Amino acid sequence: MSPDDAYILIADDDPLVLKSIELILRKSGFPLRTCVNGREALEQIRAQKPILALLDIMMPEMNGLDVCQAIKNDPELESVPVFLVTARAMAAERQKGLDAGADDYITKPFVNKELVAKVRAVYDAAMSPQQ
Repeated sequence: MSPDDAYILIADDDPLVLKSIELILRKSGFPLRTCVNGREALEQIRAQKPILALLDIMMPEMNGLDVCQAIKNDPELESVPVFLVTARAMAAERQKGLDAGADDYITKPFVNKELVAKVRAVYDAAMSPQQ
């Protein structure tokens, strides 16, 4: 993936949460695109694969679990890492996310440094020259 095409997708229907994550990650230098519902997120991902998709679970039109499953069931997209971001911290909810194919599960409220570190690890791995 060329640096010009590289981006991280953030999808959340809560404008305050979306803006918060966007500000945190932009401050750390990540190229971003945002969506406000699951259908829009999946359309964006299909149009141009992101380095990483951060998906809120509870979104209109398509929830984050459904978007995650669609990504992981598509041979063209299955390699896209997905982090589910949600206020639901129960073990059963976390397991649903992992069962849907999520690569990580981030609970709101999150620690900014931890979010950036997790995103940085995926981003740096994707942008490093293949060995």
